[in-house]
Amino acid sequence: MAASGKGYKRSWKNLLLNKRYQLRFTIFMVAIAAVLMTGLGYFVMKKANEATNVAKTAVEGRACPQIPVLTDNGDDDSGAVQMQLDEPSGSAAPAPAPAAEHHVPSSVDPKDVAKHNAQQDLVVVASQWCDAPASCAPETAQPLLIKAPHCNAYVKQKLADPVAVDALRAATISIVRCDGEGGQTVTVPDALEPPHHAVVQIEESTMTLTPAPPPRVPADYGNRVVAHWTCELEIDGKTDDIERGRKHILLVLIATGIALMLGLALYGIKMTHKVAGPLFKVSLYLAKMRDGRFDKVYNLRKGDQLVDFYEHFKAAHAGVVRLERDDIEQIKAVIAAARQAGAGDHEAVAELEKLLDRKEKSLE
Repeated sequence: MAASGKGYKRSWKNLLLNKRYQLRFTIFMVAIAAVLMTGLGYFVMKKANEATNVAKTAVEGRACPQIPVLTDNGDDDSGAVQMQLDEPSGSAAPAPAPAAEHHVPSSVDPKDVAKHNAQQDLVVVASQWCDAPASCAPETAQPLLIKAPHCNAYVKQKLADPVAVDALRAATISIVRCDGEGGQTVTVPDALEPPHHAVVQIEESTMTLTPAPPPRVPADYGNRVVAHWTCELEIDGKTDDIERGRKHILLVLIATGIALMLGLALYGIKMTHKVAGPLFKVSLYLAKMRDGRFDKVYNLRKGDQLVDFYEHFKAAHAGVVRLERDDIEQIKAVIAAARQAGAGDHEAVAELEKLLDRKEKSLE
């Protein structure tokens, strides 16, 4: 039987006829596209970042007009009035104190020699600290080493005596130490020469301050300020534009990659459907032939693949149908001859009629 010329349109819900084959092929194509797009995007963004940095550096390196610095009216301080302290009326300015005469100690005068060696101070220390039962050898600005029974208690008692402490201060002895085991080292309070206190007297006076002259403003100060900030804003705007351009490149790459992968996924499924469709139809016809049914074989849909293979299958199917029709004609002739011979009620004739009925139904 000749195949009918009727065709069928594709249905999107039936695109996945062979999921294993179609999905594996489509995922493979999408994965390759994703890898290639990732590599391309990395290369493009690397170059875009370099170009962006160069452009931003060039823009930010532009020199803008400087804002002039405001200066005073005068170029020198010749007209400035110094701060003056007005003396109260009726009081005379104090006379300057005469310079102290520098006294050079004599190496011959016994008074200067005794003062220089501080022998008198050491004699006083010895009289206050080195009397029995204690013994010591005082030296100027050196620790005082004392030997005495119950030395710690002796030193404590002496430190409570203002005269003994003053003697140590005069000789600039700041440390008293007990000799022997258990001896303590004591720091003399205020052993150095006591500080001299000066008396300061502040008298009433008046102070006059002269206000500073106003700063000098150039005639084009406003224009130069506007020019400076206009330049700064232009630099910021161009920098933002360059950064937005880099982001646009990134977004275009991402959108292109997503669109490409989605397109490849749809195209892969549709393309594999054009191969899976004919195979699916052939498998359906073969299943019907296995069950003894020979339906009409319709043409492939427009754009399907495996056209030659499908045409061979249609020719084979038509040949089988012709054989079935030839068998039907022969069975009909045998049955008619048997009935003419008076053997219409024979069991074999009944079997032939059943076979004829089955073959005719298979061609409906």
